[in-house]
Amino acid sequence: MFNKRQEAELITSIQGRGEIPLKFAYLGDGYKNWEAISKKRSAGGINLSENNLIKKRVKDFLESFGESKKINVIDLGCGDGSPIFPILDELNRQKIEFRYIPLDISQSMLDLAEKKIKSKFHCEIKKVLFDFELGNFSDVTYDLKVNGYSNLMCFLGSTIGNFSDRNRVLTNMRDSMNSDDFLIIGVEMTNFSKINKIIPHYSGNLVENFLYYIPSKIGINKKNTNYEVNWNDKESQIEMWSLLKKDQIVKIGNEKILLESDEKVLLSRAVKFNEWTFTKLLSDVGFRTEILTTSKDRGYVISMVQPTRYSV
Repeated sequence: MFNKRQEAELITSIQGRGEIPLKFAYLGDGYKNWEAISKKRSAGGINLSENNLIKKRVKDFLESFGESKKINVIDLGCGDGSPIFPILDELNRQKIEFRYIPLDISQSMLDLAEKKIKSKFHCEIKKVLFDFELGNFSDVTYDLKVNGYSNLMCFLGSTIGNFSDRNRVLTNMRDSMNSDDFLIIGVEMTNFSKINKIIPHYSGNLVENFLYYIPSKIGINKKNTNYEVNWNDKESQIEMWSLLKKDQIVKIGNEKILLESDEKVLLSRAVKFNEWTFTKLLSDVGFRTEILTTSKDRGYVISMVQPTRYSV
């Protein structure tokens, strides 16, 4: 289920830092576990907050494109495509021609998003199978602008908090943009004094089924592990660990790795932000904020940014 590059990355991640990158959990049938979680949470939480915020400010987002009548909506880490609905609805209402461009590491997720978008919208869809953690995709975004199209990238669902190197991921996005392109990014805000109330959300059968999909494929028997969730105050992140109760042999491609009893493997992280740390992250990477909007309870923020253009 892995290509050669993914095998190499998975092996070095396990051996080098004791981590199975979360992005691999979406490969193959892993998307079904994600879909089960998504359906349970669709009625509330960050999904609802993000959706309401986008609906409230979507006209402002689109006004930034001026007189442009052709827009590529580039959905990064697309999920099933539903978070993008309010933007596509408004594009339809304003009779702006658009193309939907889902970009994801998982072919299954791309197919799921295509099916969801086709069920509601009549538009051209161009699926892009790509791991944006590994590099920029400027060749894709450049080609998309032919025939007068503008680019609107969307990175929703607080997904940025899942990556170990947020700066690198955002830099790859920035390096794929022209000065007239825009990126909309959504992030959950957290009251760090109440973090103990959030931790239980990262346990339960649905979450564990999702996180153990790849470990089970490479030889880690969940019955021989303990699942642990804790708060890393230094890194401001919730961490989900698999603690091995017995020695286990992991097999990836032609490589075998011995994981010994009492070793811990990091299955996922969820970095938490407040408004200052989020805006600083964007600024440090080289983005200029065009629009910043927060929910009434200040539990969610959406920022529309552009690359900062430096004079030479």
